[in-house]
Amino acid sequence: MVTQIPPVPRCRAASARPIAHWAQRGVRVLLALLLVSGAAACNVDRLLTTKDKDTSPVGSINSATGLPNAYAGAISQFQVGWAGSAADLGSGNEGQINMTALLTDEYIDLETFPTRIAVDQRITAPGNGTLRGNYLDLSQARVSAERAAGLYQQFDPANPLHAEVLNLAGYSYLVFAEDYCSGIPFDSIAPNGKIIYGQPLTTDSMYARAMKDFQAALVIAAADSAANGDAKGIEQLSVSRIAQARVLLDEGQFAQAANIAALVPLSFVYAMEGSSNSPREYNGVWYFTTQLAFSVADNEGGNGLDFVSGNDPRVPSVDVGTPGFSGVGQDFISEELYTGPTSNTPLATGLEAALIVAEAELHAGQDSVWAKQLNSLRKSAQTLLASGDSIAPLTGDSTSTASSTLRVSVMFRERAFWLYLTGHRLSDMRRLIRQYHRAAKDVFPTGLDVVTGSPYGTSIEFPVSSDESNNPNSHGCLNNNA
Repeated sequence: MVTQIPPVPRCRAASARPIAHWAQRGVRVLLALLLVSGAAACNVDRLLTTKDKDTSPVGSINSATGLPNAYAGAISQFQVGWAGSAADLGSGNEGQINMTALLTDEYIDLETFPTRIAVDQRITAPGNGTLRGNYLDLSQARVSAERAAGLYQQFDPANPLHAEVLNLAGYSYLVFAEDYCSGIPFDSIAPNGKIIYGQPLTTDSMYARAMKDFQAALVIAAADSAANGDAKGIEQLSVSRIAQARVLLDEGQFAQAANIAALVPLSFVYAMEGSSNSPREYNGVWYFTTQLAFSVADNEGGNGLDFVSGNDPRVPSVDVGTPGFSGVGQDFISEELYTGPTSNTPLATGLEAALIVAEAELHAGQDSVWAKQLNSLRKSAQTLLASGDSIAPLTGDSTSTASSTLRVSVMFRERAFWLYLTGHRLSDMRRLIRQYHRAAKDVFPTGLDVVTGSPYGTSIEFPVSSDESNNPNSHGCLNNNA
C-alpha cells in the first residue's frame, strides 16, 4: 500500500486556493527566458547562487567557468518539465508525463484541482492554470538547454555534454510537437537582454527544429565516442539516434526511423535521475502518487486500455483501499513503476528503439517478422524494464494471422504497456488518428467521465498557453489537428 506523505514544506507561503494561486502569480512565458534553471524560492532547491533568488542576469554565466552550472541547470529544468517535481508542493510542476497521462487513458484524476480535472475530461483551455504552469516549465527547459548548448559551442564544443544539452533542447521541441497544437511560438533573449518574439511554428516545423538539434548532437557524440571511447559520448550517440527515430516515426517515415533505431542496443537506457536532495529534484510522478492525486485508469471512457484489469506486470499497480485525495468515490489505484523520490524517469531506451523497428515492419507488411519481434521482446521482459524491476517473461500473443486493424491495435497496446508513464501515449493516440485514420471518438475516452459524471470534451492536444498573448506574433493554435 502506498503511504501518503505530507506535503513538502516551502520557504514561501503556500496558497490554499489553487485557482487564485495561478491568477496571482501572473507568470508569463517570457520569464522563462530569464531563468537559468527555473529555480524555486528555497535556496536548497537552487543550482545557482545569484543575488536575485529567482533569476540570473543574461551573461552572468557567459564564460567557460559557467559551463557546469549551465549544464546542471539544463538537466534540472528538463527533469521538472518532463517528470514534474515536489517543489512548490508540486502545484505548478506536474510535468508532461503526468499531464499527458490525464489527457489520455493512463490516469484518472481523483483529487480536487479543477484545472487538472478539466484535463482529465479532455477540456484543455489556453487559460487553464495547470497547463500554463507546465507550458512554462517546458519553455524553461528549452531555454536552459539552448543556453547551455550555446555556451558549450563557444567554450568547449567537442565536449559530449554539449551533445547532451543539445539532445535535451531537441526533446523540448519534440514534446511541444507531439503534445501541443500547431502554432507554438518560441521566444528568445538577445545578449543585451532584449526579448525576441518568436513566430508560431507549425507542427512539422517543430519536428524539423528538434531534428536539427538531434543531428548536431549526434555529430558531437559520434566524434567523441570514436576518438575517446568516452561513455558519455557513446550514451548520447544512442540518445540522438532514438530521438531522431522518434521524430521520423511521428512524421510517418517508418523505414528511415527503423534504420536509425536498429543501431541502438536493446539494453540501452537514458533516464532523468531523481534525487532526495531537495523537493525540486524528487521524481514528480512518484510525488503525485503519494498525494493520491492521479490514479491508474482502467478501460477509461470505453476506449481506454485495461491498465489495471489486464494484470500486466509491465504496469504494476496496487489498490490502496481508500479513495483518492478528494476523499470520495472509487479507490485510488497507485502506479508502482516509480517507487520513491530517487526513481529515474526513462527518456530514451533501446526498448523504444525496438518497438519503432517492429512498427516499421508492420507498416511494410512484414507481418510474421513483426510478430516475431514483439514476441521476442515479451520473452525478454525481465531484462527490459527501465525501472530495474524483475518480472517473469511474458507469453507471446502477437499473431501475423490477425486482421490488419487488430494488428495495429496490438502494436499500440504493446507500446502503451511497455512505455506506460514515459510520455509516449498522447503522441501514439494522435498518431492513430493521423497515420492510421482512426476517428478521435474511437481512440480517446468518450461518453461520461466515470468520476465526475460529466461528458468528456474533444481535446486531443494541449493548446498554446494564454501567457503567449503578450507575443504580438501569437494568435493561439493554428489548428487542432492530430
